[in-house]
Amino acid sequence: MKTYRRILVPIDSVSRGEALLRRAAEIAQTEHAEVMVLKVIDTRSGFESDGPLGLLPMEQAARKKPAERQRLDLMLARSKLRWAESQVICGEPAPVLADTIQQWRPDLIVIAAGLFLPGWVASAVARSGGVRPDVLTVACGNPFSRLAQAVFPRVAHQAPQ
Repeated sequence: MKTYRRILVPIDSVSRGEALLRRAAEIAQTEHAEVMVLKVIDTRSGFESDGPLGLLPMEQAARKKPAERQRLDLMLARSKLRWAESQVICGEPAPVLADTIQQWRPDLIVIAAGLFLPGWVASAVARSGGVRPDVLTVACGNPFSRLAQAVFPRVAHQAPQ
């Protein structure tokens, strides 16, 4: 069995994040690994700013950042990963994750099974250069993910490459 020294956990939502952190805590405890938890506030927007007082996507994300930081700290405390390194970053998910993979060089990435997250993780791993971490997909078991797997079985079960 491979030994993991650095585990990266990108989180896209609170409900899936709890399950990912529990799984990462189990692995980190047995492997004595470092853990980094990454929450990316997506700044992509399909809407124009509504006049001079409108908010641009980066401004909206910056306003959300303190609340997301608080939520992430609470999740880490509940999952017994209070000691883990964590970051809340504003930006487009795939490039931010690619930069993090390139700089932090994880051995393992723990992600949620779903329709979108594995796709942008696979894209980030492809952009990260020579770093090729293993990817562990965790079934988070919420009703929407089970519905998505039932409705879109081929998309939901594709493993990132």
